[in-house]
Amino acid sequence: MAIRKWHVGKIILLWAWGVVLCAIIVLTIIGTKEWSPGPGLGLMLILTLLTILTALSVITWKWLGGKEQ
Repeated sequence: MAIRKWHVGKIILLWAWGVVLCAIIVLTIIGTKEWSPGPGLGLMLILTLLTILTALSVITWKWLGGKEQ
């Protein structure tokens, strides 16, 4: 099924999971400063955070674009 035909509940559920994942990543970044995992892990977590938020934004954009038609 095309993203444009999704029910609003699916978008809300998708963003809820995205917020949970982002919160876990942020808490991991904050928590790892004590044992200094190295610069690679922090960068990877930040890139993962940005990827999740970008993917959610693209999916929402496509869904809202379909609602206009």
